[in-house]
Amino acid sequence: MENTNKILIYDDDCPLCTAYTSAFVKGGLLTREGRQSFTAASPELLHSINWQRSKNEIPLLDPGTRQVWYGIDALLEILGQKCAFIKTIGRVTPINWLLKKLYSFISYNRKVIVAIKTSPLKVDCSPSFNLFYRVLFLITFLVINTLLIFPVHQHLLTQIPGYSLSVIQLLGLHATMVVLNCLLALFLPKQTALDYLGQVNMITLVTNLLLIPLVFTDAYIQPGNWVNYGYLLLVSIVIFHEYFRRMNFANMFDRYWFILSVNLASVMGLCICLFIPFN
Repeated sequence: MENTNKILIYDDDCPLCTAYTSAFVKGGLLTREGRQSFTAASPELLHSINWQRSKNEIPLLDPGTRQVWYGIDALLEILGQKCAFIKTIGRVTPINWLLKKLYSFISYNRKVIVAIKTSPLKVDCSPSFNLFYRVLFLITFLVINTLLIFPVHQHLLTQIPGYSLSVIQLLGLHATMVVLNCLLALFLPKQTALDYLGQVNMITLVTNLLLIPLVFTDAYIQPGNWVNYGYLLLVSIVIFHEYFRRMNFANMFDRYWFILSVNLASVMGLCICLFIPFN
């Protein structure tokens, strides 16, 4: 195994970064001293890296040689300490290109994913705004959320008394919500609009992910309506809190109450439409 004296500098305001860098320490890939946050890192250490690049790609520094790896190359360097095969495969040109694109997809959107504002007591290393990766993020999760409609409809909604929509009608309601939110975004500055759409996308994704356990239990166990109602109530409470947290992150409460009002009204309208017969 190579030495583990390298220093990884991470964004301590990003739960994703905090989690996987902590796993590196627990797995013996880094020493405790080899995992330092941007806030706690010394000025000398920060001067050794490219600051602008480090906001988008996590830096790994070898204090002995002063060599710095960024992003996926840094992660391959760390993982390769225990399994050289990972680093060898990861450096194959097509695979490395794909890994770098996947890393950028997550890194440029990590603040949208976690929706946590930088504390004034910490160093702000928020990623640069990248239009391509933000639009790709929106399209990717729109497709995922659309596909998740099918199991939710088949195994969950159809088990609820009063629900009578076909999957086509449900997809139509979903499409209407997407179009409405895109129209609302036209009234916002470009970056605010993309932040707003990103948070709407994430709220929908979180809702679908929370529904997956109930989808599986209804598909194979069928626990009964009271279990469904209780679980859906808990999900509603979580999503209600998550909605306001994420909209606050997107700065929608500062000037855009009208848009939030229309959005909330449309969500309530969607819920009502789920149990209105269209035939």
